[in-house]
Amino acid sequence: MPLRMRQHSESALKIAEFLEGHPAVKFVSYPGLKSHPQHEIAKKQMSMYSGVIAFGLKADVETHNKFVNSLKIIISAVSIGHDESLIVYTGPNDERNHFYPEEFKAGHLRFSVGLEDADDIINDLKQAFKKCGL
Repeated sequence: MPLRMRQHSESALKIAEFLEGHPAVKFVSYPGLKSHPQHEIAKKQMSMYSGVIAFGLKADVETHNKFVNSLKIIISAVSIGHDESLIVYTGPNDERNHFYPEEFKAGHLRFSVGLEDADDIINDLKQAFKKCGL
């Protein structure tokens, strides 16, 4: 389990940094990013930052869904913590939105990074961005 968690965390940080720099990404929420509001707390409390990232696109609901459907390696599913990368879109009308921070309420993607190579995952995200015109 320690080796698996290290892989999830290292890949997730690399992917979160890529997403944070992409012009089509509205926000990225990952405690390993220095830009995360609770990064300093996470640094004190965690030895690794996990494999779960939340992010939103500068796009409407239809484009978010097209983005998810354009992914080839990352699987559309609602679970987290699997050895495969999984992603789910939570739209602006989700009944749980009142639990989320304000930036999430317009819709966001919950992304559980698997054990695939981080560069392969990033390339999958890149091709989906391109396919959606983002």
